[in-house]
Amino acid sequence: MQSKRIKYYLLGLFLTGMILFIVLQFNSSKHIRILISGNEQLLQELNVKNELQKLQTDMARTDSKVRGTVISQDTLHITGIEGEIATIRSDLNTISKMMLDDSTEKLLTQLGYLVDEKNNFNVQVLDTFYGQGKHAAERMINNQKGRRLTEAINIILHSLDSTREAAVNRAVHVIDSSGQKAQNWGTILVCCACLASLLGFLYIISRIHRQEQLIDALDESQQKERKLSAIKEQFLANMSHEIRTPMNAVLGFTRLLQGQPLTEKSKEYVGAIQSAGENLLDIINDILDISKIESGMMRLEPVSFSLRSTLHSLQTMFQHKTAEKHLGLSVQIEEHIPDLLYGDVLRLTQVLVNLTNNAIKFTNTGSVSIRINQLPATDNNVLLQFIVKDTGIGISPDKLPYIFDRFNQAEANTTRKYGGTGLGLAIVKQLVEMQHGTITVESQPGKGTAFKVTLPYLPGEVIPETVTESYSNGHNGHALHEDAHLLVAEDNRMNQDLLRHLLKNWHLRFQMVNNGREVLSALEKQHFDLVLMDIQMPEMDGYTAAQKIRQELHSNIPIVAMTAHAMAGEREKCLGYGMNEYIAKPIREEELYRIIQVFTGKTGLPEWLTVHTPAREESSSQQLIRLQYLHELSKGDKDFERTMLQQFVAQLPEDLNRLKDAITTEDIAAIRSTAHNIKTTISFIGLEDPLYTYLDPMEQLQADHYNPQRTAGQFDNLKQISLQALKEAIDLIV
Repeated sequence: MQSKRIKYYLLGLFLTGMILFIVLQFNSSKHIRILISGNEQLLQELNVKNELQKLQTDMARTDSKVRGTVISQDTLHITGIEGEIATIRSDLNTISKMMLDDSTEKLLTQLGYLVDEKNNFNVQVLDTFYGQGKHAAERMINNQKGRRLTEAINIILHSLDSTREAAVNRAVHVIDSSGQKAQNWGTILVCCACLASLLGFLYIISRIHRQEQLIDALDESQQKERKLSAIKEQFLANMSHEIRTPMNAVLGFTRLLQGQPLTEKSKEYVGAIQSAGENLLDIINDILDISKIESGMMRLEPVSFSLRSTLHSLQTMFQHKTAEKHLGLSVQIEEHIPDLLYGDVLRLTQVLVNLTNNAIKFTNTGSVSIRINQLPATDNNVLLQFIVKDTGIGISPDKLPYIFDRFNQAEANTTRKYGGTGLGLAIVKQLVEMQHGTITVESQPGKGTAFKVTLPYLPGEVIPETVTESYSNGHNGHALHEDAHLLVAEDNRMNQDLLRHLLKNWHLRFQMVNNGREVLSALEKQHFDLVLMDIQMPEMDGYTAAQKIRQELHSNIPIVAMTAHAMAGEREKCLGYGMNEYIAKPIREEELYRIIQVFTGKTGLPEWLTVHTPAREESSSQQLIRLQYLHELSKGDKDFERTMLQQFVAQLPEDLNRLKDAITTEDIAAIRSTAHNIKTTISFIGLEDPLYTYLDPMEQLQADHYNPQRTAGQFDNLKQISLQALKEAIDLIV
């Protein structure tokens, strides 16, 4: 409001200044015109005065010539006398024209008469001189007529001169007055202009000063905002840690308890505990997702993925849940839609899981369907429409515009009846918009709801399919090495008990410590194959401990971060401190099993890639190669499979040699390029899980963040797993 008033004030001042300037300029111009007119009048009066003087001079000269001719009897004196008389008459006419006004009209008439008489008298004198002689002409000259005419003419000329002198004085007075006024108005105009300039300058200076103050305040506000964002991020990280740490123990022990003999009532109670814990974890994840999106820390990670495999996993995920409620669950996808796409499959899964979970939650009878259609798209894009439809309670039309707002649910009793925070759809909408898509909803109360999500993708590249391995004691996959020795750093007693129980069940040797200092002390005393490192610990945290392991102990031992900091960028931060992998709490047994399986593989090394590391001198029977994708490609063609394995055995050592040379010469571009090529080489035999952990950081390596020791350690781990895979491939060929 104040800003608008200032604009009006400035406009009023501007208009007032313009009007004042016009008035001042008008008055100044008026007096300048008067000054010019007075100067012209003065010039005219001076010309009249000159003409009167000239007339008087010409008449005196004519008298002198006439007298000279009579006295000297020399007619040469009167040569041109007629012309002079004509000049006198011309001067008289000029004076009459210049002085033609009421005040001088009578005098000019008398002057004309006297001048004519004087000229006639001179002519008579000459005629007498020629006719009667010198004496007669002298007598005529000596009488009083000529003198009286001359005196009368001089008197009239003097009167005219006096009259014109008064006019000259008046003109001079007008000129002086107008000049003074013009000067005064000019001075006022200059003063006003100077004052306006000064006021404008002061205003501009004040605005500049104000702007500088605002810029300083903005900088200070931005600094405070950055500090507050950092504080907020730290608070969320701490909150995540403090909540997830006990949740890790609750859910972990709940799963362990479910594996024990229980009565039906006990199973019901344990199931309720697990369900409540998972719901609480979902709420925590929703809050953290919203915070990550707001702070701009959530990043899209596009990869090539199988659309049909993703949907099959989604259907499998919810099959049990829909069966419990006796609901139908169907997934329909148009046949012409390409299976391999390039995009963020994690965010797509998150969107579909949220929408499907809501559909199941709010549907008591009927079915839930997921349908995927392809829409027309430009360029090379694949535009897909995902429709999640249910036959549930529906949404009122007046609630539809607000369904994507935070903490908003269709009815006031929805939270009490169905649970939830009202954040799910807000997160879904923002995730969809992050991927340059759209989401709409159609619903009728009592008839169900349909959410339509439109997302653009690019055609994907061929990718290997993964095989899920069992992790229990009776698993059908590959067992962990019972001689592997783990160092576990964890300060929470409940998490210690959980990890102790899991590792004992897997028959692994391990040592439990409470903080980073104890980690360093333990590593100095004996050898370990893997460090499971909690991040937030007393005395020395996990980041500092990892740095000291790399920089002071110069150890390349694999370090896996275990943290409840479920914030975006946490994995990159852990890798930046020298860790090899990241696992979030609450810890999932299958994920921990896989991590230990990957990082504790022990194989002998061939001579060309030998690294003197005591931990890697033993052989292992662990099977790394997974041929399901190759089997699907070959469709039973064993010769094709054998050829591909032979190419793998020939190609991988060459790629590893190039990668080693690039790391030795610190050629960042070559490291990135070779790591990418190796990912292609290993992709078709199912080595992405154990090897991408090391190849991804190398492929994304940046010169300003290059750490030779960390990259060398990653290569050390990569080559040993690769050599075991080579040995397995050779065995398969033979």
